[in-house]
Amino acid sequence: MATMKRHIPNFITALGLLSGCISIAFSTGGDLRRAGIFILIAALFDFVDGWIARMLNSVSEFGKQLDSLSDVISFGVAPSFILYKLMVFSRVESSTHFNVAEPGLLQTIVLSSSFLVAIFAALRLARFNIDASQKESFRGLPTPGAALLIVSLGFIIDQRNLSIEPVLLKLWFLTGFTLFVCWLMVSGIRMFSLKFKNYSLKDNVLRYLFLLLSGLLIVAFGIPGIFPVILLYILLSLVNSRFFSSSAG
Repeated sequence: MATMKRHIPNFITALGLLSGCISIAFSTGGDLRRAGIFILIAALFDFVDGWIARMLNSVSEFGKQLDSLSDVISFGVAPSFILYKLMVFSRVESSTHFNVAEPGLLQTIVLSSSFLVAIFAALRLARFNIDASQKESFRGLPTPGAALLIVSLGFIIDQRNLSIEPVLLKLWFLTGFTLFVCWLMVSGIRMFSLKFKNYSLKDNVLRYLFLLLSGLLIVAFGIPGIFPVILLYILLSLVNSRFFSSSAG
């Protein structure tokens, strides 16, 4: 029984990895909505596995390494495929400037830049694994946050909002967005953790404020509201780091 209990968090982590793989399968088929949904599911598993590991007192080095390997796939490779497909769609929209059937070397390089997200996710996770200073807070945007930022962009485009879709599907915007997300993951910006040590208002004002505002954004905008939620997380982290650095956990 004790052995089975120890592996429950690892099983949940494996489900998150499976969700990431399914997301990639949907992306290759061009179904970015379902691809995004499975990354959301992977993010849920990523939250639950750590919570259950702490609850069952079954945190292990093996689990930590498995979690990082899973995150590289679900929050690095899978969102890279979504960005790649968005860039392909952008190229089709701009077919007067691109050879859609046979992309040249420069076009191939630009399209392949989407996979920088996978590389920087791996770099971010490798640094996290050996950086003892990231126990209470994070340096750089955590990979689930970066993945959700990309996923939400896909959902916004899927809504077919004619006022902003033409801008979001510009190749220059998608390339710049990719580089911005990569930079966020390896930046030195201190990001607060959403882990609760207790549930008192005094010790968790920032977390409760973020959850409240996030809930309002999701209610107002639906799933595309994830985009401003992640931007809100970054903004609050910057404010917290700048003015309340002593409580940055």
